[in-house]
Order: sequence, then C-alpha cells, then structure tokens
Amino acid sequence: MIASFTVQNYLSFRQPVTYSFEPTSDSFMSDEYLVEVKEGVRLLKIGIIYGANASGKTNLIYALDTLRTIMCLPTEDKTKAVDVVPFLLDAHSKEEKSSFELTFYIGTEKYSLSLLVDSKRIYQERLVYYPSSRAAVLYDRTYNAEQDLVEIAWGTYLKLSKKSTAAIEGNTIPNMSVMAAWSKSNVEVSRLNDVYRFFSEQLFLPISSPSSLASYVRETLRNDQDGAVKDFAKKFLQASDFNISDIEIEDEEVQINETIRGILSSLPLLESAKLDWMKDGVLHKEQFVFTHRTAEGTFQLPESVESSGTFQMLMLSVLLYKVLHEERIMVIDEIESSLHYELLSYFVRTFIASSETSSQILFTTHDLNLLNEDFIRRDTIWFTEKDEYGASRLTCLPQYGLHKNVSPYNAYRQNKLARLPFVGSQYIDINGG
Repeated sequence: MIASFTVQNYLSFRQPVTYSFEPTSDSFMSDEYLVEVKEGVRLLKIGIIYGANASGKTNLIYALDTLRTIMCLPTEDKTKAVDVVPFLLDAHSKEEKSSFELTFYIGTEKYSLSLLVDSKRIYQERLVYYPSSRAAVLYDRTYNAEQDLVEIAWGTYLKLSKKSTAAIEGNTIPNMSVMAAWSKSNVEVSRLNDVYRFFSEQLFLPISSPSSLASYVRETLRNDQDGAVKDFAKKFLQASDFNISDIEIEDEEVQINETIRGILSSLPLLESAKLDWMKDGVLHKEQFVFTHRTAEGTFQLPESVESSGTFQMLMLSVLLYKVLHEERIMVIDEIESSLHYELLSYFVRTFIASSETSSQILFTTHDLNLLNEDFIRRDTIWFTEKDEYGASRLTCLPQYGLHKNVSPYNAYRQNKLARLPFVGSQYIDINGG
C-alpha cells in the first residue's frame, strides 16, 4: 500500500507537494476505510482528488506513473532521454532536477524510495527499508559526473552476493534505474524481487488513455479461464440496473491491402496493448458484444452501439474485481466519465464496504456530489489548484479547518476551499467588436 507520495519540479508542480493515504484522527467509519498494514499503522484505502481543469489532478497521476515507468522499464541506449518534464513557467526550474519520493508497504514491511532525475540521467536513487523505526539502506545510487559513471553503495540488509551486485552495476547505465537494471540481471532472490513486483504488478495506472484501459479489460477477460471476472462484471452491471445478461469478446476479420498492412506494421504497439493484430493479410479486431435481455427477448449488441456509460461501467467492474480479490493499487483519472452519479456512488460504496485486502483506489473527478455524501471520510478528499505563478498546490480537506457541521459541497461551491474555475460573463460580443 502507498503511505505517501511527494513530487517536486515536475509538470505543474514547482514546489514539493505530498499526497498521503495516512488518516487523520477522525474515527468516522474507520473499520470501512482503514487497513491495518502492521500493528499501530493504518492507511486509507481510497483517495479522491478534486480541482478545476488544468489545476494539476492528472499531473499528479502522471508523476506517479513516471516514477513507476522509470523503476520498471530498462533501456539499452545511454543517450535516450528520460521521460521527465520539469516546471516550465519560470526562468530557472527547467534547468533543475525533478524529484520523486514514495513511501509504501509490502505486507507489513515499510519501504521508501527517492529519485532525483532530469531528462538526461538519474542523479540519485535511494531505496531504504525499515526493519525497525530506523531506516536501513538497501542501495544508494549516485552519479559521478567526472567519470560519467553510476556508483552504487549496497546495504547489508539486501544480502546480495558480490557477483550479483557487480552484475546489476554493469547493467545500470546513467539513464536507467537500479531496479530496471536488476530486472535484466541474473541474480539471486532478494528484497528487490518484492519491490519490483510492487511497481510492475501491484501499482496499476491505466491512466489518461481510454484505449489502454480497454486493452487491459479485454486482456483480463480473454485470460479469464474460470469465468470468475466475467461473472462478477455481469453481476455488477446488473446490480447497476443494466439489462445485460452476458459479455463476449468477438474477433472480427477485415481484409487489408499491402499498403495499409505496411503502415500498420510500422506502428509502435506494445504487445499488452494490442487491440488489433495482423496475420496473412487480415486485420483481426476484437470487440465486446453485450447480450441484453428485455421483455421482447434476448438481443446482442456490439460495443460500437452501446452507450459509453455501459462501456465505462464494464471497465470499472473489472478494476473493482481486481482490487477486491488481489492486492492492487488502482489509479483512475476522471472516473465519472460518461457515468450517472448514482453509478459512481455505487462503485465507491461497493469498494468501501467489500474490500478486505490491502488494496487502494485513487481517482480524480469533477463530480461534486460525493462532497455532499455522509459516507465519505473527509481525509480522503484532496484539492488541486494553481497559484499566481501557474504552479499546482495540493491540499487535503481537513487542512482547510472546515467545521464538521459545514458541508464540503457548499463550502467548495462558495469558493471557501480550492478555487472554482473562473467563468466570465455569459454575454459576449459574438461579432468580435
């Protein structure tokens, strides 16, 4: 589980901002909202981020995804740029480094990872482990500018042989993380196995691209050998008042000529994200087919004629299955897209009531209705807003000092919390005068 995440000088975040799943002392619905990761330590299992358009909500998710990508993906090219974009709205930040820090738990064990990086290279990468209240360094990677060389100091708690640490060091080039280098090294089992699995499998961000989420859902259902995921999705859709009795994935074949085949072959598609693939001059396209049961009988509809709300609810049902049955951290941008509020509320309430694993959901939304609900803990709500310099700030609702009897919904609408989008007069000169 994530305890906290801090980012500085990345996209719209100029100064350090911290998002935290650590709860306040509020005892409201603590059994439903909190997970005890170890004795005396409890973390929230849900987080909600509000803010105006371009206030930084999605940028926070991008930052978390960038950290995950750096930790997981190796590279062979020392000259390849690291995908990090600093704050660009002043004269000096673009020349400075970006920093990321993540504190997280794997089971009952606490870890903290810090990263200092720019588009050219990684300057520092430090992973510590907490066998007690004091931190023990697993590795500390620095950059030797004189020799253009990565240097790594290994901690004793890691218990890797000299041969293994030498192998990892040999694979760690300036623009690649130690963890990514470890993933391509033939070394014995250590704590790095657990940390890599946390970033590559448990931390799941099908963020800003609807196609990547749809691809993940298709792949999950395609590999659903016992039908458990599909059965859950059907029940969830039916409980959400959809008259869907079945969901299938069909493979549609389309003949293509050599010119188009050549164009498609050149596209850089990830294997895990391929919705279409080619074989023998035929384009295979997967699509969902929904079976509806009505008073007139049973009918099948392809996804192309289904409502976007139905499709979004299917996506969320598969994600919900994952977080209820596995230890996952799901991050969803603009979760309310194409959904009626009651469906969003149902999704949130189901997760809060049914989750018994160490799973977390973090999502952004513009739907203010959740602020008016009596089942939402206040320390799960965060706001992003930009200051006069164009830099994003991040504030948790309890930090505003709002009285417990004051509705967060009304306070937000009255601009007593983060600023609402400023809209000018509805009367404009349509003639351009």
